[in-house]
Amino acid sequence: MKKLLFLCALVLNMSSAFAFDTNSEFGFKQQSSLEGYQQYVGKCFYVRPAYGILETWEKSGFKYDKSYDGKTFTITKVTVKNVKLNDKPNKEVAIIAVQDGSKRKIKFKGYEEVSVKASLWTGVKQWPLIGRMPVVFTEPFSEYKQELLGKTISHEMVKDQYEIVDVFIGEDGKNKAASATRNVIVKNQRTAKTVTCPYSEVNTKPFADALEGSYKTALIKVEKPEDTTNRYGETKTIQDAGVDKYSYNDSIVDITIYGTKEKLHFILKNVSSHSLKLIWNEAAFVGLDGSTSKIMHVGVKYSERENDQPATTIIKGAKIEDVATPTANVYYDEGYKVGYSTIGNGWKTKSMLPEEYKGKDAGEIRLMLPIQVKDVVNEYTFVFRVYYTYDHPELLHADKL
Repeated sequence: MKKLLFLCALVLNMSSAFAFDTNSEFGFKQQSSLEGYQQYVGKCFYVRPAYGILETWEKSGFKYDKSYDGKTFTITKVTVKNVKLNDKPNKEVAIIAVQDGSKRKIKFKGYEEVSVKASLWTGVKQWPLIGRMPVVFTEPFSEYKQELLGKTISHEMVKDQYEIVDVFIGEDGKNKAASATRNVIVKNQRTAKTVTCPYSEVNTKPFADALEGSYKTALIKVEKPEDTTNRYGETKTIQDAGVDKYSYNDSIVDITIYGTKEKLHFILKNVSSHSLKLIWNEAAFVGLDGSTSKIMHVGVKYSERENDQPATTIIKGAKIEDVATPTANVYYDEGYKVGYSTIGNGWKTKSMLPEEYKGKDAGEIRLMLPIQVKDVVNEYTFVFRVYYTYDHPELLHADKL
């Protein structure tokens, strides 16, 4: 009779092998009752390092070390009792498990509510949460892993494809992540190079190198008043040291101009028969969001960027080499204190261009330079298209560029 009951229990346990609750990392899931925790008795798991800020083996009664790597354990007993931690009610869940194929036994405990204690002398003490214990239940994780292995990962823009060759629970890779996460190793089917990343990033991170690039600027037109000597000048593109620069000339100016992340660089030559003045106080920059800013140029102190800026006179046949930096993008960073020192402080300049991908065409930026000839001020507006360019177009589908 006892043997029959044992066989029935064994069959029942096998039929419900995967029918138990786990969290998203295949560890314990907090239950609402004592009976809920009993579902873990007889289940197999392995222990792992603690990665997230809510994961810890400290004060659990168990000390993890590498001797446990590759070992699996079967839970033989789960007990739950009401306790007080830091003078607040809590529930303690105690686990006893035996190493498979051995008599080696481990014990640990976790709690249902967050309980931390800060001390001037000992720092922060954190009690482990049962729902964040660094364990992985083998059966459901193995099933999940088998579903992913061999899966092909592709990107609509990238020629290369990747295959998932391994799955594991590991670090999230983000700052202050709450817990570990599902990670994958993918292999490039062309080069055999592997990439490791959280599964949540499997559709983006392996393709990051192929999609790497930056925003650049291209001069698309120059606007100026109709009553200047000639309505339209000539614009052309030139390359200098791998940088696209743009040349514009008419009967008054000959200018070469190009943009970098933080400023617009230009060389302006007076080709008229009169002296010219560049009226810095009236010059303006219009950003991608349509906001207008004054500009500062070479020789202007950061702290005086909003003050009056004297005009620059350019005599006939002469030229100036200068930059235009939007004053709205210039700021002072206070940095941060380390002991008696301050690190990272100083004047800094924000980028005129997007720091993250916003699409192939991000919009337009404009620079207006007021140039005075005799008593007439001519407003030259240089309009730049902001576009994304890829560093490795050979890795991408040509029809997607």
